[in-house]
Amino acid sequence: MIAKMKFVSISGHASAMNHVIDNYLSRYDIQLEHVDTYGLLKPFTTLNPYSLTLKKADMLSTITGPTPFLYMPLSVEDAVNLVETAYKFHEQRNDELRTLEAKIATINEYVNNLNIFASIDINLHELESFIFIRYQFGKLPLTHFLQYEKFLADDDKSFFTVTKRCKDFIYGIYFTPSKYSETIDSVFASLKFEPIPIASTCLDESIPGTPKHLIKYWTNNQQRIEEDINILTNNVLEEAVGSINRLAVACRKVKNVYRVFDIKKFANISQREGVFTFSGWMAEEDAARLESEIVCDNLTILAYDNPQEQAPPVKLKNPPFIRQFEFFTGLYGLPSNKEIDPTPFLAITYTILFGLMFGDVGHGLVLAIAGLVVRAKWKNPLGPILIIAGASAFCFGFLYGSIFGFEDALPALWRRPAADIPGTLMFAASLGAGLIVLSILLNMYNSYKKRDISNLLFGANGAAGLVFYGAVLMVLLRIFAFNLPPTRFVVILVVAPLIFVTFKHSLERLMAGKSPFPKGNVGQFIFSTTIELFETLLTYATNTISFVRVGAFAISHAGMMHVVLQLSQGATGRNWLVLILGNVLVLVIEGLLVGIQVLRLNFYEMFSRFYTGGGQIFVSNKLERD
Repeated sequence: MIAKMKFVSISGHASAMNHVIDNYLSRYDIQLEHVDTYGLLKPFTTLNPYSLTLKKADMLSTITGPTPFLYMPLSVEDAVNLVETAYKFHEQRNDELRTLEAKIATINEYVNNLNIFASIDINLHELESFIFIRYQFGKLPLTHFLQYEKFLADDDKSFFTVTKRCKDFIYGIYFTPSKYSETIDSVFASLKFEPIPIASTCLDESIPGTPKHLIKYWTNNQQRIEEDINILTNNVLEEAVGSINRLAVACRKVKNVYRVFDIKKFANISQREGVFTFSGWMAEEDAARLESEIVCDNLTILAYDNPQEQAPPVKLKNPPFIRQFEFFTGLYGLPSNKEIDPTPFLAITYTILFGLMFGDVGHGLVLAIAGLVVRAKWKNPLGPILIIAGASAFCFGFLYGSIFGFEDALPALWRRPAADIPGTLMFAASLGAGLIVLSILLNMYNSYKKRDISNLLFGANGAAGLVFYGAVLMVLLRIFAFNLPPTRFVVILVVAPLIFVTFKHSLERLMAGKSPFPKGNVGQFIFSTTIELFETLLTYATNTISFVRVGAFAISHAGMMHVVLQLSQGATGRNWLVLILGNVLVLVIEGLLVGIQVLRLNFYEMFSRFYTGGGQIFVSNKLERD
């Protein structure tokens, strides 16, 4: 759901600005705005005095690591002095540290070069012992490499092997007999060949091995040097400031005071700099709590304003289960404040449709575990969605009686999709029709909220469209379920609302007191109206048929797993390697396809009927507290 927003203004004497920031802006979620005061107030324009210290604190934070959980707070002055002192000592670090850092840079460059040629299975130490063969590592521009292939690839005086390709360059190594080296070097130089130093002696150590062996060796060596650098750096900083943890606290303090000062750019100051004002959007419930606190505060005043020209930002407020799907809603576009939040609808339909299309106990369990890993390791918003989708597939697996493709291991609590293909497809189409009806109802509610009466009554997704679509479903039900012809009343219910849908724009103009037909060519009006009617009817049909894929995927899952089980069944028994690889393949391919198709059904078959989007996300300027 969308949280109700209020536009608030917090004012006070300039001397109380830090008081407001520390006590209110650091505790409440508020999106601060620059407000036009028509020359009565001026913006706070003083430069942030902590800008240079912030850069030093950012650099030192990469050394100190995160702030300890428990620490003694520092004053702003002490924190700034601590950061400045530590940075000064770090810049004056000794020759031993600088030598190690230079060696790290050399190793990085060397390893990067080795990675380009890692596909060559040649001992580089042996290459250096060549007497009669000249070789050179390097890269050719793509256009010049094409010239080489056309004119020189068959030349027996040289041989070029490719190790890596990218958009603009071809990397590789060429060989040539020493007696032709000057000529071949000149040829490759004319082709803009750029040599890349790769000999193992470039690091003053002749380590035998292939590029892969050398990469492993020098990467391990690099890690050991980095550990030595960290130890020496920490010793230098501890000598300067006494404690790395204390320095971490100082860096955090500097970052925070920089943000506190930076937040003042949203303040408007009176001409004589006597009064300040912060303005912005807050959730209604937060504004009520803020008001109850400021009532007892003699230094500040809270006022409510209502800038009509500015739409409030959108802040979604949903329970934990539904909140996970706000990521998908954001992909389509946040709702405006004049329509409902589609996230609850999306969360429920996505969960159910995914389970219907990919019902398997084993595969669902694996997906849920994968979601836990994605959430824990990468903090990706798809992780929780994957957990929910996997849980849905797990539950529907019991309803289908399927576990890792085995259809006889569990009893089907509901149905086996492949055993009743017509029934499965009919159920999917019926479910789709129900979801389309629900989408039309949601659009009618949105139209009511927007006071869009013409769309509410005459739109293809309004009352007229609902009656038409419901009547068509009734006709189909009578014909295919009861073998009865449609009655005259039902035919009227089909035709009459379709007339309203067809002439929606004319009726809209009539309601506005205008001529029902626009000025211009009558033939053009008839043509455009006919095309719109055809498109509307086609949309109803394709949207409904689209849901057949829900049943089709459930059937195809059973079919694909049947193939896997057949391939894994040999003359001497079950081939478990084939079974495992087949399950992995089906899980990855079908899981990805189902995830995309379910999202597509929501976006194109349902959202397109009732949801517009276009809302601006709420961005809190809440400050981190020490």
